[in-house]
Amino acid sequence: MRIRDFNCPSCGASLHVDKGEKTLSCPYCDSTVIVPDSMIEKQDAGWEPSETPVSPTILVDTSAARRSCSGVIVSLGVFLIGIVAAVVFWVMRSEEVKEALSEPLSAVTGGGGVPVVLEFGGEGMRAGYFQDARHICVDRAGNIYVAEFSEGRVQLFDPAGSYTGQWDVAKAEEVYVQGMDLSMDGRLYLIYDSELFVHDAVTGERVGQLQHPDGWGFDDVAVCDDGSVVASWYCNRDDLIRFDPEGNVDFIIREAVSGQSGDSELDTQVGVDGAGNMFAFGSFNESFFKFSPQGRFLNRFGSEGDRPGQFTSPSCFCVDQAGRVWVSDFGDLIVFGNDGTYLATIDPGVYLSDMYMADGYQLYGITNDETVVRLDLSEQAEEL
Repeated sequence: MRIRDFNCPSCGASLHVDKGEKTLSCPYCDSTVIVPDSMIEKQDAGWEPSETPVSPTILVDTSAARRSCSGVIVSLGVFLIGIVAAVVFWVMRSEEVKEALSEPLSAVTGGGGVPVVLEFGGEGMRAGYFQDARHICVDRAGNIYVAEFSEGRVQLFDPAGSYTGQWDVAKAEEVYVQGMDLSMDGRLYLIYDSELFVHDAVTGERVGQLQHPDGWGFDDVAVCDDGSVVASWYCNRDDLIRFDPEGNVDFIIREAVSGQSGDSELDTQVGVDGAGNMFAFGSFNESFFKFSPQGRFLNRFGSEGDRPGQFTSPSCFCVDQAGRVWVSDFGDLIVFGNDGTYLATIDPGVYLSDMYMADGYQLYGITNDETVVRLDLSEQAEEL
């Protein structure tokens, strides 16, 4: 489940936006970044997913241009020295990249002792390639489903990563896929245009729709083993809504995150364990909130910080067969027990923007290079 999609335009780091912020400083490259209007509008609960996202802008300090003539000369000298240093840095950096690309695939993407047993895809428009891939699911047979955010295309792959087909979620010119999960009986639950639709995973045929009593506003979705469906809803408040296997509303937890934290939340991502417990990650609150299958609040865990078990810049999370929560956090995998106890931090050697834990602790993920990888985490899971 994706947690946020706002990246620094200078270094690519994922940025956290507090409500009301219009500019912020990137903690990794110190660039000053203007918060896109689309993010500000979403904080006000007026965001429409069909709008074209606005690219963030780096602010440059030009005050030095107003100095005296002698100051300008000194500044020009410093500027020229800076250019020479930058050129030297990028030449050295390009050589490092060339060297890395010449290494075997496992050496490039499989660091940290985690085996990369499969990788396919890449950036492109053709079948088997991706344009802004955001969501991934895997069925019991090992078939892989990948959805692109702004193209609205779902591509299908067999267990070996070979392309087998594709379909579009809708006929609209612009469709933004915000969430996706797969049921055990082959139904793909997709959120686009802030609505929750049900499709046949193979053919793409739309077979149903689930609705919140107050209308549009869905943000993320997770399917339980018994066929129940849990979704987050952000329109004016942060609700969790649970549907029974027939698609009827079971119950609604109103203000699921903000009601516990006291702070507003308009970007809630969800996951479920095998027992039906619900995990809600509040991006603005930087914490997980656990609820029972009946909707009772159980626990809060995780926070922003630099100590073990704290987050730097989380991008997605999943729940494994033992009920443990795995969080992709700026290149690391942070693992929590089902009760929220911090267990370990693992270096997978690759940054994952979305991921799905299949049987046998096989972790499928989408990388920043628009590829799909499968990591074998069975050894690491056994040691937890």
